[in-house]
Amino acid sequence: MILIKILTVIVSSMLNLNSSFILESTLTKLLNKTEKTWGYLQVYQRGEFYYLSIPGHGEDILKFKGNDSTYSYQLYWYKRPNPSVFVEAKTQKTYKKATKTYDKAKSFQVCFKREANSIESSINRLFAELVKAKISEEYAGKDSPVITLVQD
Repeated sequence: MILIKILTVIVSSMLNLNSSFILESTLTKLLNKTEKTWGYLQVYQRGEFYYLSIPGHGEDILKFKGNDSTYSYQLYWYKRPNPSVFVEAKTQKTYKKATKTYDKAKSFQVCFKREANSIESSINRLFAELVKAKISEEYAGKDSPVITLVQD
């Protein structure tokens, strides 16, 4: 719980100083599975997960697991069992009588939870927007699926 308070103070000061770019940059590194070993917020890998932590504190703040090929992304807050940001992929089939074939349309819902702490909710939304942009970027030039943000 104290870790969340520390994160709230750091993020609040970032937002007050108009340097939310630092937070967005760190979250982008987390999404892209790139380690960052400097600054207030650091990203490192342990096993198949990537973690966001504050140096000098023993607990991790965020835990991330992602698979770029299946567009499966899950972001967990400190010691919570359920993801706060996740992606649901859906395929809708439409039958064409004339050709006796199916047309397939893929869509993604990037879901993010509204938390009791407004800072956590803001980070969930920002991370969901980054996930949406990453999926859109992957489909650039192809048949783009519908990608929506959904708040739980």
